[in-house]
Amino acid sequence: MASSFSIHARQHWTFQLVLLGSRLRLEGCRASSGPGDEPLHCSTWLRPQDAPSDVAHELMAHPSCCL
Repeated sequence: MASSFSIHARQHWTFQLVLLGSRLRLEGCRASSGPGDEPLHCSTWLRPQDAPSDVAHELMAHPSCCL
């Protein structure tokens, strides 16, 4: 199960909340901004108390990938 959203003023980023069993993962994708630039895919696990938009801002500032 997944749900997508975007953050106002962040036109190159899209986010998706993905439910995997009992865990919720936030996936972010930054589109390529020009020739020679590749898209960036990153993700992180959410804790129950986390606000998805706050975690999305943190993911944009510090891209990472969860396993």
